[in-house]
Amino acid sequence: MRSHRLRDLPRFAQRARALIWPDHFAKEVYPEVRAHTFLRYETLRSLYDAARYVVRHGIRGSAVECGVARGGSGATIATALSEADPSRHIFLFDTFEGLPAPTRENPDYDRAAPLKGKCLGGLEEVEDLFRRLRLSNYRLVKGMFQETLPMTDTGDIGLLHLDGDWYESTRTCLENLWDRVSEGGIVQIDDYGEWQGCKKAVDEFLTKRAIDVRLHYVDPSARRLVKLYKRARQSLPQNLN
Repeated sequence: MRSHRLRDLPRFAQRARALIWPDHFAKEVYPEVRAHTFLRYETLRSLYDAARYVVRHGIRGSAVECGVARGGSGATIATALSEADPSRHIFLFDTFEGLPAPTRENPDYDRAAPLKGKCLGGLEEVEDLFRRLRLSNYRLVKGMFQETLPMTDTGDIGLLHLDGDWYESTRTCLENLWDRVSEGGIVQIDDYGEWQGCKKAVDEFLTKRAIDVRLHYVDPSARRLVKLYKRARQSLPQNLN
């Protein structure tokens, strides 16, 4: 318990700084999206900084989000890209019908099963949010990841955000999208610290591919990593600033 509290100190400090000395994200972006997301402030802040980072460091590729829900995190990324490089787009993949049913591959199946259909964000709701924020640098792709990811040409990916909760969803995303992520690209995974199925899928994939990367702690649920981290680590500070 003590170690978890110590690990959370940086995010508590980040929230305190945002309250005392609010910057553009805290003053302008977060208030617009917070009612449209289930994610914590720290997770959204990390995505915003990551999107700006890949542009600033010339890491090629679009952004991709798998698991859009009500659109707040996707709008956060799209806003950061529109500010830093309007030519970059984000692909947003979701059923827009709530969470699919988990499979028995999830170690915490009994806890997950009742959440089928939860975290619902409708297609119109997401589109309305993007229109209200005057964002046009996005493409919505409706359907199950198993069907939509293989047939959608995203091109290179500079930032990949996975928020699929369950084992099969996370595994499908990694199997289809990892090889599209550019060298030095950022992958942020929500639910790694929340759902055992997500953690199992990530750990299995990294082990199977013999990928040796560091998972940065974002908040109790989210983790962030950099593809080919050994070659990128000199230029990537942990807080992306």
